Amino acid sequence: MALPSEITLAVGEHFRAPITGAGSQGYRWLTEVTVDAASVAVRTVGVPPPDPSPGQGSYPRELQIDALEPGVAVVDLALTRVGGEVRERHVVTVRVVAAG
Repeated sequence: MALPSEITLAVGEHFRAPITGAGSQGYRWLTEVTVDAASVAVRTVGVPPPDPSPGQGSYPRELQIDALEPGVAVVDLALTRVGGEVRERHVVTVRVVAAG
């Protein structure tokens, strides 16, 4: 899965992108936001299929970034297993500009 290394959003805009789901293998996404952390809200969420079947394994996941106020935030996103093993890592610089 490829994420952009930089994105620009206006205040009030949202960025959504699919990311790897590997919860059934013991991994979880950890996020850290630095620099102007108050300029964005970041979360990873599970996206269950419309008709989930038993034993399906991990649901697909989605990265969600909401632009809150002007600034530049750096989002470090790591798919990590308990114990610290990192399977996948992305760093995204988010520039938030004034709306309009």
